[in-house]
Amino acid sequence: MRNILMMWAVFAAALSLWGNVGVFRGGGQTPVLEKSAEVQMVEEEVVMRPRRGDFPVDDSLRNLDRMDFSCRFLLRNLADKPVKLSVGFPVSAEGVSSPVSGKAALKRFRFVARTKDRTFPVRFVPHDKKRKFSNIFLWEMSFAPKEEVTLFVTYTMEGYRGLAVTLKGQKFENRPYLDRYGEICMLAVGQFQTYVTGTGSCWAGKIEKAVFRYYPFAFEAYLKKRGSSEESAGARKRRMEDIKKHPDDYSRRLGSQKRFFRVWTPAPDEWKLVPGKKRNEESYLELVRTPFTPAPGDKISIGYVFPLLPENIEDFEAWCRARKKSLGIMNKIPFTPALRRELADIILESCGIETGNPAVREYLKEQVWYPVKNPPPIDKAYKEYLQKLPRP
Repeated sequence: MRNILMMWAVFAAALSLWGNVGVFRGGGQTPVLEKSAEVQMVEEEVVMRPRRGDFPVDDSLRNLDRMDFSCRFLLRNLADKPVKLSVGFPVSAEGVSSPVSGKAALKRFRFVARTKDRTFPVRFVPHDKKRKFSNIFLWEMSFAPKEEVTLFVTYTMEGYRGLAVTLKGQKFENRPYLDRYGEICMLAVGQFQTYVTGTGSCWAGKIEKAVFRYYPFAFEAYLKKRGSSEESAGARKRRMEDIKKHPDDYSRRLGSQKRFFRVWTPAPDEWKLVPGKKRNEESYLELVRTPFTPAPGDKISIGYVFPLLPENIEDFEAWCRARKKSLGIMNKIPFTPALRRELADIILESCGIETGNPAVREYLKEQVWYPVKNPPPIDKAYKEYLQKLPRP
């Protein structure tokens, strides 16, 4: 999986998607988000269903996992007079998605805005005047005095995938253990979907109730089976041949990593499980806010990270050789038996196996996966091998 080392830029530019219906003014290609004094968003309900991409999800980034969004907004005209608004839905933040034409956008995002009685003709603009939002769908809505209108919006979005880190906050700065372990311990494949709620602040008053429902179980079962990517038999064969030619190059051993951890905002324990008869298909997690007053930048972020840690004995030895080589180049820290022991304990801890090694405590506290609540499986022979490494 050599392509994985080229994905950092994709990930770094793709952590913010925008959702939530808003009020816009201005015509042509330069609409501007504004605040309405007459129309209130009374309720907001967002249902998110992740799914596999339309084609195999590999490291080419030509196809990505998707999320289907189904949104319901209850809008109320507070005025004693008719009100007409230009309403818009910015699908992504500027700089995230490449510009597309209107017809291509409708096909790409499968965007529909409607009430129970009509489907709105939408126009597409690539960005707003201030270039804060991109891929905006716009339409006109009219309200009779004191009228309530239920607006439905559906669309689908590709997720974003690339190199991530397993550190909380996703940043390397000011990490005292970085020289000792290096980025080799903290790199991961990350994939993220985000629904930003901040544009909901442009409506009059507060949102009285907001409900977010996420259906993770069938998708996560698929991820457990697939790993970080779908590696074809041919690709795996070529990778195995490449490993034989370059046994000390750990990057060539990175295939479809199986372990993944949830990286969510809000955190997973803030969501309430609502069980269904069929767990994978019908059960969901729910987040309710009453009232809900979103601030600019507020978001629901759903992410999964696959740590690039070795998953067998041979890979562990190649991983250690890679770290020894990088330390030799930097000429700062010797690769000692104690350091080798620490690397082994980091892997054991990532699988929920406590080691009691005080040297890795600071590192563990800053990992998104620690403490491990749902330990991933580890091969018995691999576990015993790591545990039997001598302790200084």
